[in-house]
Amino acid sequence: MKRFMEKASILALSLVLTTAFSISSSLPAMFQYYKNYSSSQVELLVSLPSIGIMSLLMFNSVLERFVSERFMIILGLILYSICGLIPFFNQSYNLVFASRFVFGLGLGMMNPRAIAIISERFQGRERVQMLGYRGSAEVVGMAVLTLAVGQLLHFGWTTTFLVYTVGFIVLALYLMFVPYEKNESDKHKHLKSVRKMTRKQINLSIFLAFIAGMIVCANVAITLRIPSLVLQAEIGNAETASWILSCMQLVGILAGVSFASLVSVLKNRLLTVTGIVFGLSQVMIGFSSQIWLLSLSALLAGFAYSVSLTAVFHIVSEKIPTHLVNRATAIVVLGCSSGASVSTFVLSLIGIISSAPIFIFSVLGVFMMATSTLAAFVTHKQNEEKDAIR
Repeated sequence: MKRFMEKASILALSLVLTTAFSISSSLPAMFQYYKNYSSSQVELLVSLPSIGIMSLLMFNSVLERFVSERFMIILGLILYSICGLIPFFNQSYNLVFASRFVFGLGLGMMNPRAIAIISERFQGRERVQMLGYRGSAEVVGMAVLTLAVGQLLHFGWTTTFLVYTVGFIVLALYLMFVPYEKNESDKHKHLKSVRKMTRKQINLSIFLAFIAGMIVCANVAITLRIPSLVLQAEIGNAETASWILSCMQLVGILAGVSFASLVSVLKNRLLTVTGIVFGLSQVMIGFSSQIWLLSLSALLAGFAYSVSLTAVFHIVSEKIPTHLVNRATAIVVLGCSSGASVSTFVLSLIGIISSAPIFIFSVLGVFMMATSTLAAFVTHKQNEEKDAIR
């Protein structure tokens, strides 16, 4: 039971990682409240945590020289919970602006560590299973909090920020059930003495960050364009698109549960295979002219997206030494955030040539497949070098 609660508490950290945008449903009410501000300024209150996350991640290697992993997780959860609740008590634009940024810093502190802690505390198949479950936890956290926001909106937009009290629950679970390892201080001292990653480790981390960024960018593009695709093709309405996107998100739970089995079957080919499937599903979305085909393509994309992104972090845990996993994970997470940030720009850039869904999703899909194929060569080369050393 003790081991089960430790695992559950570690997975609980991932429940809050993607919840920054869960209060986006309250935007219409926020527009009305902040009448003296432009719509872009109000929208910034929702997206601002992303800037805080990226800002913190860029200084990750500096911070971990001075403070331990446990301290960063605890401080991150405290900032997440307290700053997340500030808009409920005080609606001053400047104060809400500052609180949302610091809220993002809290998420940035937790993000790489919530992933790296699995690589540090688990081995073998147990580690693979936990990485898969962690991906599912992100989906569950986002879905539950988004649903809660919808219910809280009946009591006013400020009450939607009460969903962030979940941070206090996660903090309590972490303090009670995730034991402080006696050698953690030794790990921290070791981290101080081994400050630099090797050139090969840095190159691999950057390459994986690029792949992760591509995966996230494509997923955001699908989320942004499916509603307009449904309306343009006259195969449904906004509610139809909402159902498709919800199911696409929830299929990530199935992806997380089946991740360990997929690793045992596909082994080092997992990222390549799922990346190619993800690319094909994007092409299928572009060619979808019927609701059943679009729904099937979106579900396939949601499954492949979750598995391929989890596969990236699995490679990090396998190829990077344990004491450097935090640093490598931070680089990959930064790639994820960058991919999400540039998605609208990428869509605009492709749209210069043609704004047709067939063209846009074909370009994204083909590029995804090409990148996944390149990943096969890189991982194969890494394995050859590893065998040569042996």
